[in-house]
Amino acid sequence: MSPIESPATAASRDADRLTELVAAIQRTQRAEDVDGFLALFATDAVWVNGAGGRLLGVEEIADFTRKALPGGMAGQSVRYDVTDVRFPAPDVAIASVDQEYLTADGQSFSPRREGRPTYVWARRDGDWRIVHGQNTGVIQPADETIAPGDAATLRDIVANVERGFNENDAELLIRDIAPDARIVNAVGAELIGREEIETSTRKALLRAHLRDATAHYRLDGIVLLAPDVAVAHKRAWSTAEAADRGDAPEMTALYVFARRDGRWWILRRQNTLVAAA
Repeated sequence: MSPIESPATAASRDADRLTELVAAIQRTQRAEDVDGFLALFATDAVWVNGAGGRLLGVEEIADFTRKALPGGMAGQSVRYDVTDVRFPAPDVAIASVDQEYLTADGQSFSPRREGRPTYVWARRDGDWRIVHGQNTGVIQPADETIAPGDAATLRDIVANVERGFNENDAELLIRDIAPDARIVNAVGAELIGREEIETSTRKALLRAHLRDATAHYRLDGIVLLAPDVAVAHKRAWSTAEAADRGDAPEMTALYVFARRDGRWWILRRQNTLVAAA
């Protein structure tokens, strides 16, 4: 560490580098790049894969990867999002990751196919390498599943919000807002009822910082609480490229959807800006 570099600055740079390396895991897996994937491991690494297989050392990891990865991504893709980075020692880091397998065109499977990997990294020869990694598949309880058609409808509703924001189209932004909806926006203002929400939306889109802004949304964790009530979380970035890189989301939102007379509506939405690391 140089004399002008604080510990916090160094940690931030290391966290950025680890986020880049998790994005490299995503990139090499998508491309079925065996050598690029293996280059991320220390020679003495231990790897527990999603099926529970324990692989000791980079040679065992390589043998498994050369059998499993080529052709393993046919008809699908994968996404990795870093959710937490910790430094228990200056040259040791722990990264928690959300993983989701997607269709070839980037859509979620139904039911979703998710994992929660943890990677332990050590600094070796000037860069970070995986020394221990373990993945656990996410099993959705049967009573929390939602019909694929309903899940697709809810994703379309959030896609309307995204497109309305990007195109400064207030009508599209509020198309699926219930008449009695309540929204807490990103600055903490509570808007009650469709009329108040519409007025606020039209004013907001005229402000330069929003008029020229862009957004990319991903809806996660759709859960059916009752036959006509569902909840989900949305993560937001300025661009799809930022999301694909594994950047931390800039905002998260809770959505509560209600189905009335056969049509899904946004009944509640609460937005929270994500504090910069």
